[in-house]
Amino acid sequence: MAKKTHGKNLGKKGLMAALARHVVLEKSQSQLAKKEALQKEHSAQKQQSMKGGGKVNKNKKKQQLNLQKSGYIPFKKGDRVLLVGEGDFSFAKSIIAQQYIEPENLIATSYDSYDELVAKYPNVEDTVKSLIESGVKVIHEVDALNMVASLKLTPTPKSKKAKVELFADHANLDYIMFNFPHTGRGMKDVDRNIRDHQQLVLGYFKSCNQVFDIVNNQIKDDFAGYSASDDSTNVGKVILSLFDGEPYSSWGVKILGRSEGFRVDRSAKFDWPSYPEYHHRRTNSTRDTTKPAAERDARIYIFEKFDKKEADEKERRRRNDEDSDDN
Repeated sequence: MAKKTHGKNLGKKGLMAALARHVVLEKSQSQLAKKEALQKEHSAQKQQSMKGGGKVNKNKKKQQLNLQKSGYIPFKKGDRVLLVGEGDFSFAKSIIAQQYIEPENLIATSYDSYDELVAKYPNVEDTVKSLIESGVKVIHEVDALNMVASLKLTPTPKSKKAKVELFADHANLDYIMFNFPHTGRGMKDVDRNIRDHQQLVLGYFKSCNQVFDIVNNQIKDDFAGYSASDDSTNVGKVILSLFDGEPYSSWGVKILGRSEGFRVDRSAKFDWPSYPEYHHRRTNSTRDTTKPAAERDARIYIFEKFDKKEADEKERRRRNDEDSDDN
């Protein structure tokens, strides 16, 4: 059995080694930031208490408890969402059953063909049928790394100006969501496992960029056609759900997202009770993971698009200013 590296990934060259080093640095910075935040919060609470603000703090704590009780849903009912890597479609089934989203606003996809799904997952026929009857658009054989081709979003030469639509009303796509991405290959080599999943997540971000560029950044003209638009408000967001701990921490998803122009907008604990119909399965079998998923801590990350060149330039100027102050 290979010895776990816990994110150090020593002796590796190129991108993966750089990613691993960034992961270690990110963990260290995160711990310092949390410590500082806790100290600030403690100081603020103490001052508020001295000013007679105990009631305000009490109400704030009550709101936080209510939020934790209700669970975190990463999208609103009216948002348009594309789910990839759905497996047995139990997550799609759950968010429809709980009325977190309107059925016509959801597109649920699987990597497997319909026949492969039927052979792999019990009751998937009933689940898919129920989703379709409710108004959900279900598509099979969709590769999260090549969604443009899988979803047939590439315009034909005769219709280059035509808007490539995912929804019947030409609506923009708000979110693309991938729950617990996995290659489906079981590997004992920890470093190779991390490397393969970094490539998977990186490919997902790249594919999301391509989909948003095609589906969202187009507007209707006066001739009932569609032309390109640079309206940044049309840019959608990327959702990624991951288990806590290793090897997932070593994937460095924040760094991978940033390399494709995405940064974390917000994140929250994945609240299993909020999705009672959802059953996380192994990618390559009907069995659950070694430990039942609902007993494992996980998080939902929402990434938003940002101007990477501008952010890098600001960081460069900040470092230059720090160097000047030191001198």
